[in-house]
Amino acid sequence: MITKIKIFISTLLVVLYFLVSNTSFAQECNAVPFMKTGSTLEYTMYNRKGKKEGTTTHETLSVSGENNNLSAVIKATLTNEKNQETFSTQYNANCDNGLFSLDMLRFFNFDKLSEHNKNNLSLKIDADVLEFPVGMKTGDHLNDGTISIKVNSDAFTLVTMTFKVFNRQIVGEEQITTPAGSFLCQKVTFDFESKFGIINIKGTGKEWYYKDAVVVRSESYNRKGKLLDYHELSEIR
Repeated sequence: MITKIKIFISTLLVVLYFLVSNTSFAQECNAVPFMKTGSTLEYTMYNRKGKKEGTTTHETLSVSGENNNLSAVIKATLTNEKNQETFSTQYNANCDNGLFSLDMLRFFNFDKLSEHNKNNLSLKIDADVLEFPVGMKTGDHLNDGTISIKVNSDAFTLVTMTFKVFNRQIVGEEQITTPAGSFLCQKVTFDFESKFGIINIKGTGKEWYYKDAVVVRSESYNRKGKLLDYHELSEIR
């Protein structure tokens, strides 16, 4: 009888463990703002001198799935310093058991796409996803990612743009304050390489993530370590 009780208790503990784990994962997915339909994250972009150059609004159009597996469709809209809309696109975000993944399009320079936003042109996009595991900690290495965008006119490719990030690593935890509030974030550093036709740019970047997935601030530097530009979270709705 005692042995049977012990087996029952052990089995019960295992079941409770998985129930609690699944609930935890679900809470992680639901806790992130962009995994809620109708939520909006607004970012303000600045040049290296701190002059405002425009804003990007990320609005969650829909969320599908259940429990610990959710997928979101997000619309990104770029406006210039005169508050004029210049470009918009959509990308996907996913959360699977606490592992967040975002299309590389989310991290592309929308200004470059805006330049080619014309009626007679089409964009062919081939992109990886960047992953953000739950419970990221200092010293962790994150996956690399590449996106390639071809600007086509009919069947002819006018220009190919690529952007690659690599050597992504969590280097610490910092408190970041922006107009949207104060956030305890994981700090991530990375290297990048971008090509726009014959122009090749290499540099480094720093990003701060809240709840393992929400970008709070992002900074880009050239190969000499000089700041190129940055953007930060300015509003959450």
